[in-house]
Amino acid sequence: MASEYWKRYWSRRKLLGASVTAGTGVAGIALVGCGDDDDDDDGGTPPGGAGATTTTTAGTSPTTEQPRPGGTARYPLEGTNSGNPPTIFPFENLTYTVQHPSSLHYSRLLKGRSGPDVNIADNTELEGDIVQALPEQPDEVTYVFKMKPNVAFHDKPPMNGRVANAQDVARTYDAFLAMSQNAAGWKAVVDKFEATDEETITATLLAPFAPFLVTHASSAEALWFIPVETIDNDQVKSDPVGTGPWVFRQFETSVAMRWDKHPKYHDAPLPYFDKVEASLNNDPQRIVASLQSGDFDWSHFDGTFYNDAQSKLDKEGTYTYEPTAVLGGLYFNFDNKPFDDVRVRLALSRAMDRDGLLELTDQTGQGDWQSHISPALTPYFISPKSQASDFGPSAENFVYDPAEAKSLLSAAGFPDGLPIKITANVDRYGAAAQQSWEAIASSISQAGFQPELTFQEYGAYIQSTFLGKIPEGVGLGPLIGSPRDPDNIFFTNFHSQSARHNWGGTPIAEQAELDAMYDRQRTLLNMSERLQAIKEIQQKMAESMLVVPYTGAALFKYFQPWVQNMYPKNGYPWHVESIAKAWFTEERLQKG
Repeated sequence: MASEYWKRYWSRRKLLGASVTAGTGVAGIALVGCGDDDDDDDGGTPPGGAGATTTTTAGTSPTTEQPRPGGTARYPLEGTNSGNPPTIFPFENLTYTVQHPSSLHYSRLLKGRSGPDVNIADNTELEGDIVQALPEQPDEVTYVFKMKPNVAFHDKPPMNGRVANAQDVARTYDAFLAMSQNAAGWKAVVDKFEATDEETITATLLAPFAPFLVTHASSAEALWFIPVETIDNDQVKSDPVGTGPWVFRQFETSVAMRWDKHPKYHDAPLPYFDKVEASLNNDPQRIVASLQSGDFDWSHFDGTFYNDAQSKLDKEGTYTYEPTAVLGGLYFNFDNKPFDDVRVRLALSRAMDRDGLLELTDQTGQGDWQSHISPALTPYFISPKSQASDFGPSAENFVYDPAEAKSLLSAAGFPDGLPIKITANVDRYGAAAQQSWEAIASSISQAGFQPELTFQEYGAYIQSTFLGKIPEGVGLGPLIGSPRDPDNIFFTNFHSQSARHNWGGTPIAEQAELDAMYDRQRTLLNMSERLQAIKEIQQKMAESMLVVPYTGAALFKYFQPWVQNMYPKNGYPWHVESIAKAWFTEERLQKG
């Protein structure tokens, strides 16, 4: 329940219709370098925390019903976060506006499994994409993948529909290493990646690495299978050719991207839709109007539009709620006194009214508090709110308690309160983000902090504050948008050896112990042992608050009643993992 203060404060304000965690642009990603950053991803939290299933699942038609091929699927490419990609070459740009469409025309080694028995956020459920199955593992560092025999390139120059082989994949890997901003993450893990015969790809790691299949072999922002011929002739930037379920046809700037069905797709009879037309419109009111008229078949939305959607859209349609992958909060340069003092950081956490923030930003009512990993990271995430008993005693460090926060501040030497400068960004993250940052500042002021909120231009913010280069005070905002495994967060945002951790200055006293815990979890090949290790990391981080996480508001997707067999998955590749398996009712097929 939000505090009475917040209710009074925000009764005079209206949250605008925009995403709190809008996706980052290409400029910011290029400045970050390799690895994930604060770009957007589908998000939200299902009832009962990240371990629960969604309350409604689109396309729950009887399993005895036969698929109906045909029709054109029409939807906004990234829902209310849609927009023009800067280019359509995923090795060149990491932004979500490039990675999302890539999953329609490109393939990966592995892809996520979807269906009624798979949690919407579980990246550990995998199946073969261009390979037949999960790899053989003769030892702890060797992964042997066998290609499917019928992986055909799209039938257009220069590939002209020929069957791909393992050498093609190995050549793509070489191009990836030479060009991609994400290549460093592979070089740090993979020793050799080679075609050992026409159908066999063998990856040899430098050391045992538990999340390899999730963070590398099935990553939807790294090793897309792109024929090097299209890279060499620059065709990849305007007319991509791949082996994915649909053949790229057109990119009409600011209007739509369009694809046709790949008739020789290796997982035939998928996909069932003959065509895909993905709108680049991101205006929520226009999207709602297009859903009302039946011009759109589904859309992704931010939680701030849930009430509007429920009041205007067909009641026979279905909703899915998805746990957020976008981790964020308050973060520090520990050379700025007194933020090296754990009591001050704990005071900030106890002063943050997370329930109040959720009440303001999440109309679905299904968001959650974040720990130090994203709620989307099933099965690793433990909610300090809905799973407090399992989280352990340090879960109380997330609980809103202004009196306790004042006591901590006083013990740290600030009985009369503490002035604090908070640097954030709004020119990229939007008006709703600004009001969220203002709400957090207002909340902590009730516990004795005296916040001064300043907004830094995005380019300067990404190059400085985002990287822990904070001259005074603290930073505030999203830190990572598309992690597939806790390891992504530990070695991007937190580890002292990360190329771009989001804290600066002299490490806190607990950093060496935390680094050792991060290092250890990636070596644990036994799943139950790794789950326990990552639970212990969350508990330990809650004691030290290396960063002070905020909340994960739920996002949702709405599907029209005629959409069948649709089981969404979180993340960029849901187009191939979910949409390729869906079909329309006979009545909708008549529309074309």
